[in-house]
Amino acid sequence: MRALPLPEGALSPQGTARRWLAPFGTSGAGFELAPENVAMMRDAGLGDEAIYLAWQVAAWPAGITDTDRSALAVLCGRSLAAVAQGSTRMRLADADRALLAKVPEIAGAPGERKPLIVLGAYLYHQKLLACEDRLVTALAARLGRPGPFPVEDVELAMAAAVATAPPRPSDEQHEAVRAALGHRLAVVSGGPGTGKTTIVLAVVRALLRLGVPTTSIALAAPTGKAANRLAETVRNGVVDAASAPAAETLHRLLGFSPGSGRFSHHENNRLAQAVVIVDESSMIDLVLMERLVRSLRDDAILILLGDADQLPSIDAGAVFRDLASLGVRLSRNFRMDPDAGAGRHLLKVAHRVNAGEAAVELISERDGVAALTYEGVEIIAPTLREALLQAWYADRIATRPELEAVSSTTFVIRGGRLDSADEARLAALHAAYQRFRILGVTRGRPTGVDAINTWLHGRHGASTATLLPGEPVVVLRNDYDRGLFNGDQGVVVRVREPGRPPLLAAAFIVAGRFVSFELDGLRDAIALSYAMTVHKAQGSEFDDVAVVLPEAPLPLLSRELLYTALTRSRRSVVLCGSAAVLAAAVAASIDRSCGLREKLGAHDHVMG
Repeated sequence: MRALPLPEGALSPQGTARRWLAPFGTSGAGFELAPENVAMMRDAGLGDEAIYLAWQVAAWPAGITDTDRSALAVLCGRSLAAVAQGSTRMRLADADRALLAKVPEIAGAPGERKPLIVLGAYLYHQKLLACEDRLVTALAARLGRPGPFPVEDVELAMAAAVATAPPRPSDEQHEAVRAALGHRLAVVSGGPGTGKTTIVLAVVRALLRLGVPTTSIALAAPTGKAANRLAETVRNGVVDAASAPAAETLHRLLGFSPGSGRFSHHENNRLAQAVVIVDESSMIDLVLMERLVRSLRDDAILILLGDADQLPSIDAGAVFRDLASLGVRLSRNFRMDPDAGAGRHLLKVAHRVNAGEAAVELISERDGVAALTYEGVEIIAPTLREALLQAWYADRIATRPELEAVSSTTFVIRGGRLDSADEARLAALHAAYQRFRILGVTRGRPTGVDAINTWLHGRHGASTATLLPGEPVVVLRNDYDRGLFNGDQGVVVRVREPGRPPLLAAAFIVAGRFVSFELDGLRDAIALSYAMTVHKAQGSEFDDVAVVLPEAPLPLLSRELLYTALTRSRRSVVLCGSAAVLAAAVAASIDRSCGLREKLGAHDHVMG
């Protein structure tokens, strides 16, 4: 059989690995994966490294046949695929259990240090099981525990906070604030526009009135974009902006070091803050949540906010979903007015999709781009994709005076800053880009955001990869030195410092002001963002959204992704794709198998 096409330098089951593993007593180093098993693993989305790992595990045990080794390799591949798709465990069939009983070297019971652990009807990877169990223990210690403040003091602080500044919380928001301040662990779930930021403001104001110093309040979010938005919301909503606590990414809060891959805060070096408030918590995976909870002081309050119906974390776990049923759920939407036509329409479609219903009668089918009204939810055929992009560029980008004002200007930088007039000009274009966005399911493929961004880049006037002034860009990864974070939105500008020739830069809002960074220094840390993936758009709000669906159903395409895309908009969503692909998305739900909820249920506590 031909060798696996592993990455250059990797160990191969057909060569180097046999010699490398032989001294360690690997019994099946000569065992080879059948082509059909390799194909099966690739179909499950596994890459070369994961396939090699499955082979390595199957080759290790002594005293089993090659037939059992093949079955064991497939079983390991299935478990790796389950984790890659977000589950922390995989349900076992009887044949799986019988096979694992033959390989005690690698499969054991809870408490044993074996790579694979059989727990009831499920197979866990030992590290994930240990992480899940540690998180359960840490959460259970907080469930049902009252907060440190007397109830009457909380009520007085809430009343005073509401009286001093808007917005005034609704009745259900008021209950959520009471739950947040009354327990050591509070979970608040609600869709976009249900007022989670109002709750954060009310909680922060009340905490300050309760005498909690600003330095004892931590605000955090999984991404830099979400953290910056949270910081701005609190800064603008607290009466004395100087008393507003800062917000940062979870990784920064926990002291993550990219070089070592370690966190400085953990159970032996706890966070100093008495209250930790985390927004967009649905994006937090099992490992990061475990790190967060175990780093808290025993007497600290943890408040988690998010939308349990949105896409879960990219990595394994569905922690917020599993906790949401124990907390407070918000139902009233304040962003998409249910009494207004477009808002009511969007809400109905989003709710129907979330329930797994097609809602075909609520989606207006248009036979051409010119027939689009940009109200509610509309759908056009996939053959009209290029026509949609052409109209989108012509109507929303090319004719904007803000674009002309930025693309035709060379901004002068003095002392690292723009003057106020230039900054206002740039802010106007930046704000315009935040009112509309094209969303895609994938980065690759003709329907993916890379292809869409390339097309719009060409339409903007460039036939090369060089970015042009006025184009929107997004940060792809955290850059703590520059103060840029994954998801931050910026604009390409031409700048000049006195005595230096003009050059291209990307301008981003950092600490409330625009700061420019030379494009050559950013390299592959930014990308065009005329279009962005639905995953990347989580936490964003736009007036109008266009969603380009793939040409055929994909594993990524689910009702959770479609719900997330629909709820990014306040006014209108245009779907570009076939009715069949849309129906497939609504029918497909992300089914992550995790043990957190049932383990917590055994503790019989409820929050809120």
